[in-house]
Amino acid sequence: MFKNYLISAFRNFLRQKEHSFLNLMGLSVGLAAALLILQYVRHEQSFDQFHPELDQLYRVQYNSFRDGELQFQCASAFPGVGPSMKEDFPEVEEFSRVFLRYGGGVVKYEEVIMQEENLHHVDPAFFQMFGYKWLEGNPVEAMKSPNMAVIAHDQVEKYFGDESPIGKTITFNGEEQYVIQAIVESPEHSHMKFSFLLSIPSLYAWGDDMEQVLKTNFGWYDWHTYLKLRPETDTEALEAKFPEMIDRRTEQENRHLRTQLALQPVADIHLKSDLIQELRVNGDEMVVITLAIVAFFILLIAWINYVNLSTARAMERAREVGIRKTVGAMKGQLVRQFLVESVILNLLSAVFALALFEVSRAYFQTVAGIYFVENILQDGDFWLLFLGLVVFGGITSGLYPAFVLSGFQPVQTLKGKFAASMKGRGLRKGLVIGQFAASAILIAGTILIFRQVEFMRNQDLGMDIHQTLVLKGPDVTGADSLYSKQLDLFKQSALADPHVLSISSSSEIPGNLIYWTSGARSMQSEPSSSIILYQVGIDYEYIETLGHNILEGRSFDRSFSTDQQGVLLNERAVKLLGFESPEAAVNQYMSARGDTFQVLGVVQNFHQEGLHKAHDPIGFYLRPNASAYYSLRVDTKEMAETLAVLEAGYQQNFPGNPFHYFFLDDFFDRQYQGFVRFGRVISLFAMLGLFVACLGLIGLASYTASQRRKEISIRKVLGSSSSSIFMLLSGDYLKLVLIGNLIAIPLVWFAIDSWLDSFAYRLNIGLWAFVIALIGTIFLALLTVGYQSLMAARSNPADVLRSE
Repeated sequence: MFKNYLISAFRNFLRQKEHSFLNLMGLSVGLAAALLILQYVRHEQSFDQFHPELDQLYRVQYNSFRDGELQFQCASAFPGVGPSMKEDFPEVEEFSRVFLRYGGGVVKYEEVIMQEENLHHVDPAFFQMFGYKWLEGNPVEAMKSPNMAVIAHDQVEKYFGDESPIGKTITFNGEEQYVIQAIVESPEHSHMKFSFLLSIPSLYAWGDDMEQVLKTNFGWYDWHTYLKLRPETDTEALEAKFPEMIDRRTEQENRHLRTQLALQPVADIHLKSDLIQELRVNGDEMVVITLAIVAFFILLIAWINYVNLSTARAMERAREVGIRKTVGAMKGQLVRQFLVESVILNLLSAVFALALFEVSRAYFQTVAGIYFVENILQDGDFWLLFLGLVVFGGITSGLYPAFVLSGFQPVQTLKGKFAASMKGRGLRKGLVIGQFAASAILIAGTILIFRQVEFMRNQDLGMDIHQTLVLKGPDVTGADSLYSKQLDLFKQSALADPHVLSISSSSEIPGNLIYWTSGARSMQSEPSSSIILYQVGIDYEYIETLGHNILEGRSFDRSFSTDQQGVLLNERAVKLLGFESPEAAVNQYMSARGDTFQVLGVVQNFHQEGLHKAHDPIGFYLRPNASAYYSLRVDTKEMAETLAVLEAGYQQNFPGNPFHYFFLDDFFDRQYQGFVRFGRVISLFAMLGLFVACLGLIGLASYTASQRRKEISIRKVLGSSSSSIFMLLSGDYLKLVLIGNLIAIPLVWFAIDSWLDSFAYRLNIGLWAFVIALIGTIFLALLTVGYQSLMAARSNPADVLRSE
């Protein structure tokens, strides 16, 4: 019997070539798109899953409050948190701190000199808690002693070639020396990517009391703190104990009202965490959910096409059903036959989908901006899911056509009295409306995502970052007096080039999170009213070079010897410190970092981290010898020559440091690349969804035109023009497109408005995006059905009516 089903299925495919091709194409593209999205989703969900006891691992999150208002949420906490929690709470089995050497540094081994970013100090328990694979050596023992290091497996070759790095000594920033004790894998699918891990005892050399500071300090919040809790620990009950610990350990009454500690599962970090001071840029759970929904819609559209085309062709198979029933076929047998046809077509589509997936995988990785190390085609779980999806789709999409076709009455079909029911036509119209509602949602959503990114890019930043070249400052320097002379000589050599208009040095640049913070308050306020002030060290030329606008007061000036005790505040800092206005703040005094500073001027608010975040309170301090970054305002006409001059001067004055540069506007713009990639991915799949929807329309339009040939011929005989017949056939679909867009508008409006609420600065949703979606879907519908309608309108009535 099954053999008969197969033979009948392939005969039907060959007999209805156009119908079968459209179904095969739509299902193949839909499945391939779903595969690509599934690859992305599984990649994002794979982060940190390699840790063996992941459900017991938590990160301590630090939340800062002022007068009951949340100031910020931070991924790092204080160095004393981990030791205190292990000592105070039996629920804490182990802890490990991770201290990022912010800004990285220069790593040197013999003649190899590299600028490295991902260097962390960790506790010995780090490798007992986390599942990073040891390839050579014992990292647990290595982290117990000062000046010991562990190297990531992907860093070995560039420093040591084919040699083993074990026992070799590297130099960090020209001063610190570390002996490599182990090689460890540093997988991409981790929220923490490292090149070298350094032992925390190495930091004891920073001060005589540093060991004690790292055990007790509750003010230096640059330490990512991880806990391994005992199985079945009640995390809510544990968190309830934190306030009392904070007050006791800090010896400050009600300190817990300003400092809140919370537990964050390590498994949630990559997709659900977007705090300040994250160890790397995380993913976005909403993006993953959105793409999964898009994949479902594309598959749904493909399955809808199958249902539409199968039921639309029902009359052509009515006689077949009548004959089969006459010779004894039961309804159940007919249902199974048509389900087999559906499953076979889905399986054939799966083969083509796999081929499309392999061909387009590299392109998709480029669009998504992610390199997938793993190949899901080698994953057994994937095959179970994929085959399940194919069989589910085949059965689900085939059920309705199977029951419709098997329900025909033999007497009526053999007499030729069968006609398509109004119920069937209504269903097909409803499905087409659903297709174009989904298409309109994808088009309008894509437009609004890109518009929000452009909105952020084109707003006034409160400074001028164009034509600004940034050089990474030297990490290997001599004594302070020697570096000061080197810096002056380099600035002179740079300004000797007529294309360099100005140069300044600073501890930070726009586009970066500012790690240097401290408590600050005006001298007129109570100590308990202090705020977190983000601090930037700058030289005399920085404000002018970066184009900041001084609203009141003045910038730093060499003619004032007291400016070393001065500070420039932005408007946000002025407001939070309690000054009535920028004018009122100038010449007033504030306390910060255990010292007193006079407010020399107020700088217009500017966007340090882009328009997706609100203004932070920022203070500029005079640091003429700041060494992290050099910003140069340049004339870019002869950039190659200018770079050659700068590199020569840099290498002459800062030997042993790699010359690294970038343009500030490009660097600043990288903050929006995640949104841009998201928009590109959504637009790619929006186009695929539209393509699949149009395939279904082609089949429906072709069938409709063939069914109405006699009506069209009679209309032409009675005087109807080709254009009126064209509009008659196309008009039905245009109505469905319009209804689909009307359904899409409120859905898109609600979804995008909720998404935009996550931005500190957002555009207002207008109707024009929906107008474009409407015009676009109408144009595609006309383009799709237009050819079939035009051919029907231009047909010769005599050829159709001669047999009547």
